[in-house]
Amino acid sequence: MLRASFIALALAGLASPAFATEWVNCTEPSGAASFDFLAGGVDVLSIAAITISVGDKVWASDVANGPGDPVELGQSFAGNGMILVDAVHQGVLVAELRLWQTPGADLPIYGGTLAIPGFGAWSVSCSGP
Repeated sequence: MLRASFIALALAGLASPAFATEWVNCTEPSGAASFDFLAGGVDVLSIAAITISVGDKVWASDVANGPGDPVELGQSFAGNGMILVDAVHQGVLVAELRLWQTPGADLPIYGGTLAIPGFGAWSVSCSGP
């Protein structure tokens, strides 16, 4: 009986939901600037990696995600149909991503603005989860 209980418990563990991560790619229509982030599949916004580009300038939170100057997640928020993400390096703001979800969409469709101090600001649309 103990063995059957152990097997049932092990199988229940295999049936638990997977916590997947997926890239959200936000790009200016001509491709001049982009902000990509690796979002975790949990109930709250969890960002595991960031890659930002404008022209030939690139920032990356991890060299595994591409070459570029170092960048870290400053702060992030998701709720009320919005996603707000700041990227920083050594306490200095590198980029601000402000997204809004399209109302009434079956799947989340996000668009908004990307601002990179010293480089400019753009409207962006996003693909991904």
